[in-house]
Amino acid sequence: MTSTRQSLDWPGSLLMLLAAVIQFFRAGSLGLECWVPGRSLTFCVDQYWVNQLLKNYAGGFTKRGFSGELLRHLFPSGVDLIGLNVFALLLFMALALLLYAVVRTLLGRSGWPPLLISLLLMFAPFGKSLAETALDPLQLCLLLVASVLLTPAQSRARDAVVLVSFVLASLIYEGCALLLLPVGFWLMRATPWRWLPLALAAALLLVFQQPDAPSVGQAAREALVAINPLTGEQLRYRDGGGLAASVSFSFNVKQEFSRYLSDSPRDTFARISRSLGAVLVYGIALLTAMAERRPAERSLGIRVWLLWVPVALPFVLITHDWLRYGVILLLLAMVVTAAQCSPRPLESGPMTRPDWFASGLLAMAVAVGPATGDVRKFLPHNYFHASLLMLLVALAVLLIEQRRLKTQQNG
Repeated sequence: MTSTRQSLDWPGSLLMLLAAVIQFFRAGSLGLECWVPGRSLTFCVDQYWVNQLLKNYAGGFTKRGFSGELLRHLFPSGVDLIGLNVFALLLFMALALLLYAVVRTLLGRSGWPPLLISLLLMFAPFGKSLAETALDPLQLCLLLVASVLLTPAQSRARDAVVLVSFVLASLIYEGCALLLLPVGFWLMRATPWRWLPLALAAALLLVFQQPDAPSVGQAAREALVAINPLTGEQLRYRDGGGLAASVSFSFNVKQEFSRYLSDSPRDTFARISRSLGAVLVYGIALLTAMAERRPAERSLGIRVWLLWVPVALPFVLITHDWLRYGVILLLLAMVVTAAQCSPRPLESGPMTRPDWFASGLLAMAVAVGPATGDVRKFLPHNYFHASLLMLLVALAVLLIEQRRLKTQQNG
């Protein structure tokens, strides 16, 4: 896939890295406050994700224990929390570069159009949700899957990378056993190996469907510690209290379904428009930019994205952070589509009408915001009408551009 390998340029990459650093400290768990002198450096990233990273296999094989087990062997005397915060920033910067590379490949363009779209995505709630959830296991899984972009299409190397990334991602976060099934369907060759992810998913979900025994959490707590060398503060793994990393699948279903049953249909619709509706705006903007120059890749992107709907539905039913999952799924669909784009040189040129429309939609998302506040679940409650208006505008743009393209093709 030569177009992806060539889809990073130094000026654009540096701007994306700068944007990632700004967004990380502006919209991260505590933003710049965590670097104020005299304040603990432990919680520059959300403690929830640090806690999941500390889970390990000291008490036996368990879900979400692979990362902690790796850390336990790499740092037997303890994990440096300052280093962990630096790693979170580097991870977010890697996601920014991945976003830029994939957008350039999907558009088949170099220069300002893909850079502007990538920067706007980074400063929209799209990028803010990623910054707020730095160290999220799903982000590690996404980068593992993105390694397929370094392999040639329809090759043994790509099949092997898909299988290895699938296994490792499922050990990091058990939901990937289901969430990443479309990756194998789209990217692996039509051989019996293509069915292996499905068999692995069934086996892993069966193993991980039971809640952890108390001894598992206790052993993990004693086996690994994270230490802040400046303050002496320590963190150890904590389970219980309905923590998703230790409870069963059925517990999550009951917990979330009780919430849905207690909400009115209007409240549920409002949450959808403030989360999945916002993700639709980002996706429509990309599809609009692809429409004129990359119609085949655009159609492929739509099919890839739609295939994730039945796979993503269980996560919508058992989780409440819909915007976070929606952004990750959109990025996965972008990566899988980019991995199948035909290898050809990137074109240069000025902004076209679809580029302006796409940039306008994303600029609207940036302007509406919010610039502060938590968006990993949904946009704030008072953003219902703004979210609905943005989605209607995006759908109108999509229909207008689709009609124009049909007129050009027939004319």
